[in-house]
Parts: sequence; structure tokens; C-alpha cells
Amino acid sequence: MKVIERGRNNMSGIFYKPKDAYVGDFIPYYEEGEFKLFYLHGWRENYDTLKETGWFLLSTKDFVNFEEYGACKIQGGTGSVIKRDGIYHMFYCEFPNNRQIACHAVSEDFIKWTKIPEDSFGPDENIYEITDWRDPHVFWNEESQEYWMLIAARVKGPSNRKGCIALCVSQDLKNWDIKEPLYAPNINVGAHECPDIFKMGEWWYLLYSAYTDKFGTFYRVSKSPNGPWITPEVDTFDGRAFYAAKSANDGHDFYIFGWNPTKTDNIFKWNPEAYSGNDYNTWDWGGNLVVHQLVQEVDGTLNVKVPDKIDKKFSKYITESFDPVIGEWFINENNLSISSKYSFSCALAGEMPRVCKLEGTLKYKSNTKALGFVLRADTNVDKAYYFRLEPDRNRVVFRSHIMESEEGGKTLPYEVEIERPINLVPNKEYVVKIFVDDTICEFYLNDKIALSTRIYDIEKGKWGVFISEGEADFNLLSLSVI
Repeated sequence: MKVIERGRNNMSGIFYKPKDAYVGDFIPYYEEGEFKLFYLHGWRENYDTLKETGWFLLSTKDFVNFEEYGACKIQGGTGSVIKRDGIYHMFYCEFPNNRQIACHAVSEDFIKWTKIPEDSFGPDENIYEITDWRDPHVFWNEESQEYWMLIAARVKGPSNRKGCIALCVSQDLKNWDIKEPLYAPNINVGAHECPDIFKMGEWWYLLYSAYTDKFGTFYRVSKSPNGPWITPEVDTFDGRAFYAAKSANDGHDFYIFGWNPTKTDNIFKWNPEAYSGNDYNTWDWGGNLVVHQLVQEVDGTLNVKVPDKIDKKFSKYITESFDPVIGEWFINENNLSISSKYSFSCALAGEMPRVCKLEGTLKYKSNTKALGFVLRADTNVDKAYYFRLEPDRNRVVFRSHIMESEEGGKTLPYEVEIERPINLVPNKEYVVKIFVDDTICEFYLNDKIALSTRIYDIEKGKWGVFISEGEADFNLLSLSVI
């Protein structure tokens, strides 16, 4: 393995993807001031027999600049890395003969890895289905004084809702005893993918991703690694466009590393044939790296915010002036007020750069139906993207231009495209930060809520704020670039 490029800004701006390919399922490891990120490399249509495959490696200190090391010659699926007595141990999965097995490799330098074939093993068929045994996550359990391996699996049982997190234990990282599941809630048909576990303060957190029943990365909390595992009121970190997140920390701050999927390649063959754009399409496997910083609340629940290192990169502010497009606005530089109790109103600023950060605060009065930010709007706001706070439904919603059109009204089988729950309160100030990188869009609210999405079909336009049937103040609105 060799370094391809050192210290370069990734091609897409602030959300990494490799040239001519996409990323999936990150395996983060922190050491000596940097995060080392293995990931699954998705070539898609760019794949040919001459291209390297397997786990690929990145490193970063700030989540914006990366060193690429290329393929590490390990062929297989997601896993984990742990260090013992100066030796790195990689655990991953392979898929021989329609089965899945956990595999082991070692390295002295994190670059050259040697597989240990005799350490590979599959599930105990008395406990688990043979078809699912992947994504091994290994850590040293200080409380039980042994190594634990969590496995994405399916437990045997009468119902098809067999998705679980299997448990194996070891003293030497070579010989593993297969135990009953650590977590088997009889909720998901599919295996609980990319399991992860960590302790923050007095709380243990169990993470997994699932694509049946509900799509996303989920977490459970407990005072013990043995459980019982409690489901918090909001048990996800983001919406549909953030998946397979795994955690790492630098000794102070905790992060989760996931990916924002594309909608361009119709991998699963669900796209509508009559639609010529991408916004209407289904989500693909793989996309761009997205990192959220974890925030622990006093009750043990977790929220997420944009990592401070990314936030601080946007230090060049562009002077903006707002113009009312619909409704009678009171505008004082970058502070706006509106009373629009029975109608929709919107005010716009300037054109959005390809990579930018939008931010500001908002506060609304009771009985307001919806308010928020408009992105890439045309002059009359006939076509735009929206991030909507909907107080009567206690949610944040992303809405594309399709929902505003006749086509969307007639053909979309659902009322909302992507949403996140939040308890919204009148007359309370909310801080909004939106990061746009070409087609990628990341929304954050009050260092608590994240909502990832893609914006394809409208490539340019203005940004602004809106309200629908209500009264609100928007303050300290600004646009900045790197």
C-alpha cells in the first residue's frame, strides 16, 4: 500500500469521496493525533479488473483534508481494528459459498496486513442462522476482563424477525466462544449491521444499522455492557440518508462516521422511468463520508452536531442583503421579521456557492404551521429546496421541489420525504447550520438534530427564509465559505 496524495482537500469539498468511486461502511481508529479510516470502496460503473479492491485506508486530522493510502489487500466486508501488545488486529468478514465468516488479519504498521486463515469461523448453527455472520466489532471489555466480538447476525426462532447482535468472547483474539445474542429484540428481519459499542461516562452505548422495519443507524443505552438495552425516545442519529455509522473518539470528543448515499445509479432498480432527474430517485449503496460529533445529555441520551473542526473551516463571510419576494417583511440587514398568519411568505438573499455554510437563528410564535430555510431558489421561489420546521407535528422536514409541483402532488405516495423528530417550542430560539457541498446537504439544529440529504436537480439558486401561516423572527443570517 502506498500513499496516493498527502494532505489534499478531497475532490468534493468537505465530504470525502475517492476519485471515480464512492465510500461505504467506515471502520474508524484513532491514534497519535489522527483518525485512520478504513472503508469499503465502491467503484460502481467505474470498476474493471485492473482496479484494486478490498479495504481502503484514509487518514485525517480535521475531517476535511485526507491522506489516501489506497487498498490494503484485504478482501472482505466491514469489521474493526484493535491493538494488542504493539500488534494491530483486523477483524472483517468474507462470503464463501453463500455463507458468511468472521476473519482475522494482523499488522505491525497498519499498512501491510497478513491474514490468519485458521482463525476464521462461522456461526454456531444451534443458535444462529448460517446466512448472516458479518461485520465483527472487537473490543476489550474491562468489566469482564475478556475480548468481546459483536457480530451482525440472525438468531434462530419461529418468527422471521431474527435480526440481532451476536456475542463471542476470547482471551487471545484467536479462539472465540460463541454466546447467546447480546441484543435480539425481534424487530428487524435483516441482521443488525455494523454493530458497535462504547462507553461514555457511566453509560454504555450499543450501535447498529438496519434496513428493514426502518432504515438508519440506531442506538441503545445501558449502565452495563450486558444490558438491559434501553431504547431512547429518539433512537437514531440522522435520517434515511446516513447509514452504517461507527464510532471513534480522540480521548475527549466522540464521533460517528457514516455515509450519505447517492441517488444517481439506480443500483436497486427502483427509480421511476419517466423522471429525467435524480431528486425523485431511490437511494444507492455508498456515497460520501459524513461525520457527526456526539453530544451526551445528562439523562444519557445522545444528540449530534457538526464537528467543531468542520464548522470552523467556514471562516470567510460573504456580505448578503435580503429582498422580500412574497409577503411584507421587516428587514434590518441580516435580521428579518414576518407576520404572515394566513399565507406563505419568503425573502431571499444572494446566489449560493457550490460549497458553503448557511446559518442563523429563528424563533416563532404559537400557531405557526411551518418555517425554515430555502435553498437554490429561483427568482419567484417557484422551484427550490426547503428545510421546514413544523411545530404542529414536532419535526424537521426536508422537502424537494417535486413536492411543490403537480407531479409530486399526483405521484409521490407519501407526505414527507425525510424527517427528524424534535419537540418544538414557541418563542424559543433555534440555531440552524446548513452545510452544502455540491449535491450533499447537511442540516443541524441546536447541536441536537442532524438531517442529511441530497440536492441534485437544481444546481444553482438563491437562499433565504420562509414562513407558512405564522409569525417569526430570523436573526444573524449569514453565508460563509472555506
